[in-house]
Amino acid sequence: METNDQQPKSQPSEGISRRSIAKGIAWTAPAIALAVATPLAAASTNGPGCGCLTTGSLGAFSAQSLTVLNLGTVTGSIVFNLNSGGCDVGFFKPAYTVLGVGGTISFSDGTSSNYTIGATTGVGTIGQISAFTSTFSVLGQVNMPNDLIPPYTPKIPTKLCMTFTAIFIPLLPIPQVECTYSLCFDITNPSSIGSVIGGTGTVNWTDLTPSNPVLTAL
Repeated sequence: METNDQQPKSQPSEGISRRSIAKGIAWTAPAIALAVATPLAAASTNGPGCGCLTTGSLGAFSAQSLTVLNLGTVTGSIVFNLNSGGCDVGFFKPAYTVLGVGGTISFSDGTSSNYTIGATTGVGTIGQISAFTSTFSVLGQVNMPNDLIPPYTPKIPTKLCMTFTAIFIPLLPIPQVECTYSLCFDITNPSSIGSVIGGTGTVNWTDLTPSNPVLTAL
């Protein structure tokens, strides 16, 4: 680590913090780097900060609760788009990856639960809108009240926030750039199928129009 009296090394971009590139050597993406290599002549001296990503449209949200003794095991998935049109195509290689690291899901009874993202699939392309799919599993179990008549109505998901890291590979021979983001959206009109009777049951929620995506660089 540099001491305060040393001259700091030049940065790849004024908009990229030291924290963004601190772990660059630890991550690798050889398959992507080889598959989408771009001539170094196209590189520029200034790359964007982590704010170059914005949200595109959201796809279908779905979740399921398998409930025993009124305690549900909740899993689900969400499709979302990221727009990298503001990122410098002359600084980064065309492909970037996203790794989900967890988040929270909130319910209509005012409770919320932490979850982990089990898998995030898809590779984004710099300068385009790219689709990603994240699956998640709630940590611990969720209290699920009884409901004698389907569809299940006592408790529905209302909001989901996920945290993920986008990994960009510069054209220059410097460490890759990691940017961490929070993406929150509202589950506005979920349909419920199933019921919980006597503490036992399976409930499925689906929202084809999740709304109000808010993407924040952390």
